Amino acid sequence: MSLLILEDVKKHYGAQEILSGARLRVDPGQKVGLVGRNGGGKTTLLRLIEGVEAPDWGRVSLRKGADLGYVPQRVQFDAGATVRGHVEGGLDRARRTLEQLERAAEEMSSAEGADLERWMAEHQRLTERVELLGGWEIERRVETVLSGIGLAPDLWEREAATLSGGEKSRTALARALAAGHDLLLLDEPTNHLDLEGIEWIEEYIRSMDGAVLIVSHDRRLLSNAVEVIFELERGELTRYAGNYPTYLRLKEERYESEQRAFEQQQNRLRRERSFVKKHMGSQRTAEAKGRLKRLQNVELLPEPFLDVRQPVIRPPQAARGGELVLETEGLGAAFGERTLFAGVDLRIGRGQRIGVVGRNGIGKTTLLRILAGLHAPTTGKVLRGHGSSCGFYDQETAGLREDGTVLSELRRGGPTMTDLEARSHLALFLFRGETEVEKPVSALSGGERARLALARLVLTQPSWLAMDEPTNHLDLASRTALEEMLGEFSGALLCISHDRTFLDELCDHILEVTPEGVRVIEGNYTRWRSLCETEREAAEAERATGAQRARRKQAASPSGRSKRKPRNPYKIAKLEERIIELEERLASLNEELGLERVYRDAALMKEQQIAIAEVERELAEANEEWESWA
Repeated sequence: MSLLILEDVKKHYGAQEILSGARLRVDPGQKVGLVGRNGGGKTTLLRLIEGVEAPDWGRVSLRKGADLGYVPQRVQFDAGATVRGHVEGGLDRARRTLEQLERAAEEMSSAEGADLERWMAEHQRLTERVELLGGWEIERRVETVLSGIGLAPDLWEREAATLSGGEKSRTALARALAAGHDLLLLDEPTNHLDLEGIEWIEEYIRSMDGAVLIVSHDRRLLSNAVEVIFELERGELTRYAGNYPTYLRLKEERYESEQRAFEQQQNRLRRERSFVKKHMGSQRTAEAKGRLKRLQNVELLPEPFLDVRQPVIRPPQAARGGELVLETEGLGAAFGERTLFAGVDLRIGRGQRIGVVGRNGIGKTTLLRILAGLHAPTTGKVLRGHGSSCGFYDQETAGLREDGTVLSELRRGGPTMTDLEARSHLALFLFRGETEVEKPVSALSGGERARLALARLVLTQPSWLAMDEPTNHLDLASRTALEEMLGEFSGALLCISHDRTFLDELCDHILEVTPEGVRVIEGNYTRWRSLCETEREAAEAERATGAQRARRKQAASPSGRSKRKPRNPYKIAKLEERIIELEERLASLNEELGLERVYRDAALMKEQQIAIAEVERELAEANEEWESWA
């Protein structure tokens, strides 16, 4: 039985139709991606599913008793709630389920006949429910999720309302992940996460038991963590079985098939109409009338729609400088008493494509702004090459004036442009028509602000570009256009990004910022991750080897030898017999838990559980003693 069903859902805002007969189905455990253009209605669809808004027409059905979780892009916190407290609040349902399971066990001990069968079925249902919610160690999941999602332990007791925007988003996401919902709605979950957090949540989503409906522009996440893609286009949902690459292939095949069918029908209709026109009133009038009647009853195929709109971002003409873009000597930066990085020696050459990676808060943006000449370093210096000039993209788009319009902001970046030139340039970035170009900057969405900032950036002629999260807020089509532009740009590129596909497609070097320092790796993101994994495995092997050496050294020392008992075959054999006996006893006790005489008697069941714990303790002690003799 499906968890969620949408049937012929329609939604209007004024005269604008957002959804026009949308259909969707999500089954238990299914991982579903939802894609579409910015402003196309994806967030509206999630709000309809959650029940925040109601459809104008159609039906949104959630399976009875199903637990729904929703993480919006903007979250609110109760006054005084700490990070840990907010996340633990998501476990209320799981705690209630555990209490219900204990009550069902108590009722089974005294019930008979049909009541016993009913309570046994309820006990089984609740046991399955507890397992879905994370088993009997749900409390430990809070710290696991908080750490994995990138919230440092020193934030856990902070008041949630005092966090930064990114930390608030991660706290809300942690609560939803820890709660273990039947169906979880995620709206851009990778926003504000660093690469480590993105990879962690990707694996978490893939392995979790519950179903997930994800709105995301992260192509790697949609490739690795989902099994079905729904595309929202012109108010309708189209289902594609498979992940993101499969969706792209199936979408193209579907369009080509529908286009062929449409063209064949149009050709056939043209021939029929020509026949009718030619033979009406002639000796073949009766045949012409018959064909006209059939034409009037033909069900016309709609012309297939393929939205090819995407910004046409032309690369700025890179100013010709020297082969050296910049070089640093002993570069360092501090924030108050905290040192972000120190002793950084870099050399960036003309045409290099460098991706900057590292945990959130590690100092990536500070380093980029120093290299771009926007901030002064605490220590060291930046030596710029001949003719070096930087074009800087700020992820916060702070350079845009809130009191301006789209057109006035572009004209401010290109004061010599004519009105026609400015409007034509904006049209390349999908700002078309009087309403769009005169729209106030304060009313722009995140994606629109990003496109306007890029439109201004390409008017400059820098020798190199420094970009801080340029793909944030861009939909999939706009990200593709940006990649194409940067691929054609002839100057150097230094870019902070958490878009793994972007880093793979564009970068030939990775600059990693860590607490230990800064290093540059030759290759793209995948090459860097492979190197990190190799280094991690080597470090683990070295630790294991070191531990073995320490154990051998301890065993060889007088004190070490005294802790290890001399080998005694008779003693070992007796211990092995004891271990086998305890293991058989433990299996027998576990089996007896399912007997009617045990589960009907609450006191006996408790005694049985105590006995099991005692045997487990004895077994652990026997194993430990065996290791000391063997």
